[in-house]
Amino acid sequence: MKVKKYAKYYSLGTQGIFTMVILLFLGYYIGYKINKDSPWPAILAVVGVLIGLFTFVSYLLYILKCEEKEKKNEKS
Repeated sequence: MKVKKYAKYYSLGTQGIFTMVILLFLGYYIGYKINKDSPWPAILAVVGVLIGLFTFVSYLLYILKCEEKEKKNEKS
């Protein structure tokens, strides 16, 4: 049972890291296409990482909340 729990956290962490990296490169690419000599590539790369981080944290909190509900239902 614990292996399944750790596998879920591992896959969630890996997914979160890959999402942040992909959004970083996507933001940089869009900023590069707008104007490569301006600060837009860096700004949009940071925005991409922040969006990825926000979605990762919100999904992590959702998973933890669901686990608490399951534990409550098992005790009842």
